[in-house]
Amino acid sequence: MKKKQAALIFASGILLGSMVTPAISSANSNVILASVEWVNSQLNPLKTKVNSLEAEVAALRQAVSNGGGAAVPALPSSVNVKSVIADVHSGALKQYRILKSFPAGSSLKVVQEHTNAEGKWYRVEISSGTFGWIQAGEVTTAAVAPFTTFSVKTTGAVRSGATADYRQVGTASAGQNLKYITAFKNNKNEVWYNIELANGTRGWIEAKHGEVK
Repeated sequence: MKKKQAALIFASGILLGSMVTPAISSANSNVILASVEWVNSQLNPLKTKVNSLEAEVAALRQAVSNGGGAAVPALPSSVNVKSVIADVHSGALKQYRILKSFPAGSSLKVVQEHTNAEGKWYRVEISSGTFGWIQAGEVTTAAVAPFTTFSVKTTGAVRSGATADYRQVGTASAGQNLKYITAFKNNKNEVWYNIELANGTRGWIEAKHGEVK
């Protein structure tokens, strides 16, 4: 009786083993196949990008060999402010805070350029070790002819400093053409012009009262 029971247990073990082993093998195969499919799903987009880049490189090489490749303009070493006054921002967008404003003719060292939705920007040095961004449209690599005349459109007070808090030292009357010296933007973001009155008195007038030529 004991021999029969032992034989039955042994036979059952063989039967169970034959059933479990294929199941495990099948599960392992499914895991491997899933892993391969995942790897391919990650590699295929990369392969597409590589193929696209290779095509672009080949096209550029062909253009250069045919003499039709467009030359990349060199980064200028410096630029000159051509606007009456131009702002240098902490980042390459107008929404970034203004670090400093420079009047026309100011020369700025260029260290980098960047193009975005607002156009081209230059990263410039505004003082030793301090840098900011200025729009390319505000500057030029050419020499800038100085502005010399302030044409008064509306009569305004001329003050000893570039805010309305300073004492009045004279009046600029509409229709006058006065000597222009420089421009300044104060901490209220107001632009003021330093001018010289007909009697030789120098002072500041808010930009809204006229235009610089």
